[in-house]
Amino acid sequence: MVSPVSGLVEPLKPDEEKRRLFLVTAEDTPDALMRVLGVASVQQARLRALSAAPEGLHMTIRLEIDDQGDDRAATLASRLAACPAVRGVGFGWRA
Repeated sequence: MVSPVSGLVEPLKPDEEKRRLFLVTAEDTPDALMRVLGVASVQQARLRALSAAPEGLHMTIRLEIDDQGDDRAATLASRLAACPAVRGVGFGWRA
């Protein structure tokens, strides 16, 4: 009989569970998602979840990353907003 994995894995501590959610609206172009991911990679954001879907003429990209503090989140949001394909950025805590 196989033992459950949950018994082998230690639960996360509260500080390790904090995640930031970034909602990005970008042009629906073939390279928009890669540009956004490139910015996140350069900023060394630890990506935990990603979704992207077209909405009309735009693409909505949802990035869930490990929290690295308010300053780092503001810097990432600023860099994402400066990306040529991006039309808007919002961020906050993951609920």
